[in-house]
Amino acid sequence: MEGIKHSRQFAETEALMDNYFVCHIAPVMKQTQAYLNEKQGEEMMEYSTSLGGILSMMATAGQPLGDPYQTLKVTGEWNSKTTEDYIAMCREKIVSSEDMQQDIAYIAGQWRDAAVQEVGRERYDELSEKLGCDLAYAYVDYRVEQLMIDRLVKERMPKSSAEYIIRKAAESSLLGLPQVLGRSPLAEEIEARGEAAYRPSKVEKGVGWALGASADAVMLGGAGSWATFAKFIGADAAISAVAGHLETDNPEVPTVEACISKGLFGSDSDVFASFRQESAAIPSQENGTISEANSQLHKKIPVGGFDFTEWMKTENTQWWPDFGGNEREERYKDVPLVIAPGQEEAYLRDMERQEVAEEVQTLQESEQREESETESQDHNIGGDATATIGQESPQAQAVQTNEDGWDGLVRSMGLDGLNDITGNLGYVIAMLPDILLGAFTGKTQSLRLKDNLLPMASIVAGLFVRNPLLKMLLVGLGGANLLNKAGHEALERKRSGGLTAGGGETRYRQYPDEPLSPRIANPVLQGCTLVATIDHIPCTVQLSPTVADAYKAGALPLNTLANAVLAQSDRLNALASQNYDNSRQETVVRTRGIQ
Repeated sequence: MEGIKHSRQFAETEALMDNYFVCHIAPVMKQTQAYLNEKQGEEMMEYSTSLGGILSMMATAGQPLGDPYQTLKVTGEWNSKTTEDYIAMCREKIVSSEDMQQDIAYIAGQWRDAAVQEVGRERYDELSEKLGCDLAYAYVDYRVEQLMIDRLVKERMPKSSAEYIIRKAAESSLLGLPQVLGRSPLAEEIEARGEAAYRPSKVEKGVGWALGASADAVMLGGAGSWATFAKFIGADAAISAVAGHLETDNPEVPTVEACISKGLFGSDSDVFASFRQESAAIPSQENGTISEANSQLHKKIPVGGFDFTEWMKTENTQWWPDFGGNEREERYKDVPLVIAPGQEEAYLRDMERQEVAEEVQTLQESEQREESETESQDHNIGGDATATIGQESPQAQAVQTNEDGWDGLVRSMGLDGLNDITGNLGYVIAMLPDILLGAFTGKTQSLRLKDNLLPMASIVAGLFVRNPLLKMLLVGLGGANLLNKAGHEALERKRSGGLTAGGGETRYRQYPDEPLSPRIANPVLQGCTLVATIDHIPCTVQLSPTVADAYKAGALPLNTLANAVLAQSDRLNALASQNYDNSRQETVVRTRGIQ
């Protein structure tokens, strides 16, 4: 930014726009999205019960690619809305708010003042006259729209490899073809920018494409044999390659920021990127533009940063836990620490009421049991052979519900506890030869034939099935069942053999006692929770039981543990900040010229 005299003021104005967008415009986008979704749902419900909707569903019932709501997406008032329409709705809602209009006009005035101080009033008026409107209003309007689009890009960016692969498979399959063709230009651009910001690997792209092609092969009957399956995949790959070469590159159009950089500052590079990098390094409490704006804006911008010590002196802090070692009353020793001070009596009263209710329920159940036993004895005296059926109490009858969700299905397939195997996959694979050898010598108890007939039958059946998807399902489930049982036995051997000979206690490495960091005050370890004041901010850190046991055993001093937690927190914060900066720098800038 050589040659720009007021770069600091431009950077502070950029920070002002970013903070105002996050605090006040982003909630407007969220409310508009919720309103649009509600209206679209109501319109689809009304269409489903209409004559046209019923006929459309009947017509597409036997069509794999048929969409009964395709007509509604073209002719409907709300379902035909595109991403451009959604942005226009957000702008209308902002324009309808007088307070937000005045705030945006104030922000534009701050940007205008900085530009006038930089190039002079005559040069600024000349550029505004060539543009046909005030340059500050044009830039702020463009910037707000760009922030909206950047937010949509961030929301649409895949959050994990699984999400990207599933989305890529749906887009490359014929099943997702109507949705891909129905995208508007802005929606297509948002998808492309989100994928570019995610930076998928070649493996992820290949897996997504392979799943989409496999779904098309199975749906169109191309999976009768491996030969036809391979032919279909090869044809799909050839079509995708030809389509990729036929795509034409869009010509690059200079952006609004590039035009302003050239016309206002005389720079061939984008100076606004430098302004935003500088604004990110300015703390909110040191930004004079934000502090001055809060006295003029109708919707204030909260400034992150305050004196915690002064706040503790002025605020009512009776609820704050005492870390100075004050002992609690004897009657409150069993009250959890999460109960707010002053509410211990209410907690004890609630616990007493629960105990009384449990005693009453137990008494009623015992009376019912006695009555049922008496009735069964009376029936037995009369010689009724079916009297023994009444001897079972209602509590002994198991009630089957759906509260466990997928747990029951996973257990029925013998895959419960599979996360323990995946977490120790290296050890399990290393111990497989010993486990398999033990199956022949009788040492391995989990792979006995009489307990594994079902998974072995699944594997054998999969070998004779021609459909590749069904083959993978049968062989995979049977193999996972056997691997799960063998893996748990291997882990059980490891746990039983990993104890010391001195009574089963684990030996921990001894760590030296380090001086406590000056950034930490009053560290206390309660159970598996470390409570401390870090950088004048009270914090709680959940630790693993192993770390807590090491502290109780005296192997890990409290000061050393607190310093390690602080160092790990600093590393995670630095990594998160670096990832965020990289994602912002590498996001493809949306090109749009001045209209």
